[in-house]
Amino acid sequence: MRYSSFFYLSCLLVAIDRPWQIHARGFFGRLLDMVTGEGGGDHPVGGNSNSYSSSNSNSTGSIKIGTRRTERADGGGGFPTARLSNGVSFPLVGLGAGNLPPEAVQGIVAHGLAADKNVRLIDTARVSQNEFLVARGIVEGAERLASAPDKGADPSEVHVVTKVWYTHLGYERTLLSARSSLEALAEARDHPGVDLRVHLLLHWPRCYDEIPWMDCAGEEEGLPPDTRAAGPAPHLDPAGAWKGSWRALEELLADPSNPIASIGVSNFHRRDLEELEAFAAVRPQLLETSAWSLLYDPLLIEFCHKWGIHVVAHNLMEGVLYRASEAPFASHHLLSVANDLSLTIDAGKATTDPGTGVSAAQVVLAWLVQHSISVIPMTTDLSHLGENSAVALSRIPAMDDRQVRVVAESVEALISGDDLTEDAFVTVTFHARSKDVFLYWHDPEFGGEIEVARIDKGTSFEESSHPGHEFKIYDVEGGGMEFFRVAGNYGEHKHIEL
Repeated sequence: MRYSSFFYLSCLLVAIDRPWQIHARGFFGRLLDMVTGEGGGDHPVGGNSNSYSSSNSNSTGSIKIGTRRTERADGGGGFPTARLSNGVSFPLVGLGAGNLPPEAVQGIVAHGLAADKNVRLIDTARVSQNEFLVARGIVEGAERLASAPDKGADPSEVHVVTKVWYTHLGYERTLLSARSSLEALAEARDHPGVDLRVHLLLHWPRCYDEIPWMDCAGEEEGLPPDTRAAGPAPHLDPAGAWKGSWRALEELLADPSNPIASIGVSNFHRRDLEELEAFAAVRPQLLETSAWSLLYDPLLIEFCHKWGIHVVAHNLMEGVLYRASEAPFASHHLLSVANDLSLTIDAGKATTDPGTGVSAAQVVLAWLVQHSISVIPMTTDLSHLGENSAVALSRIPAMDDRQVRVVAESVEALISGDDLTEDAFVTVTFHARSKDVFLYWHDPEFGGEIEVARIDKGTSFEESSHPGHEFKIYDVEGGGMEFFRVAGNYGEHKHIEL
């Protein structure tokens, strides 16, 4: 298996211009040291930054990756959180609602808050024009929770990430956008059964003419008159408009009359963050970014770690898991880890749903959560909502060092499309207990057979195979044939007595 230069999927950012090229292990070693805390380094990271905990006071156990220790939820109803640099607890498992069909938003948000899922982070944006639907879903879900017989008197804590679109960059326009977002969320903010925490981000640092779907001048022309009158057109000042926006976010954060709990950025380059750090009175607490940034700005994680900026990863399904056909070996390795974790759950009798194993999607999401990276998978499917919920992911066992490395390398391969050089297999050991036999692989599609081995009486032969592969076993002396279909999972070892 290749040595991965993207060991942790927390270095995520959409990049617009030139990619970084990584040629030496020096970068990987430095990255690994930084994440595990073994490097010593000169990074002034606060002790409370990005620690992983559960809102459930009955948290048990811990995860150890290198020397980095994190607490994890016990799956009894709590939801895992990270501690932001300003001390706010932030959920590690959420729901992406920004691109959902409007008719699905309220219902899926309400279902996500249910006790058997405990999704307490909803991600959207002002440009999505669905913040009011998110608020309605939160109220509906909170009222359902309040009616449960075992529900306490405390209101339901729910976090909403929303963002200022690039047409509203600049001090006055950002204040206008923020007021609109808070008004849209008012139904949840004002409900006595909801403890709403809003996290306000700049969606982009600027409009980019070189991005085909962005129409900087056209979008400006299409704005309402009150927006255009609120401040100068941001696309005419791409280097400075977002700085005024940041000043507006700092003022909003300092105002105790609103529910804004943290501020941050989305789709920012490392150089933009460096410029922001140089003048900001308050550093960003959050960075939301895409899985594709793995290929283009791998050093971003170092900056985020240095300044205690918590990473929220999106586009995981489309950017990683829906690309299995482009990197089948990597996909098989993820399934192998999923099988290992399923067996661990079964052995501990702590299964999420009896008889239900861990999926490849859950492996990737849990891998990120166990490294204090928030995930916000998008879905309108209630089954997927449950599989990728805070309760389900919290019950997945801590991955060991080998599993962490396998997932890291597999994720890199899936994103890049450059598959791993070695496949994962179901290992099958055939034991010729009472006779000499010939082992043939059978092609069910075309009916052909290929001789694999002769296995003499009293000996064994080990074959690396795949689920669903078929074999035929013939007596050397003739007179008999046995048929065998591989029915295991990747990573398993089957023993067949002949």
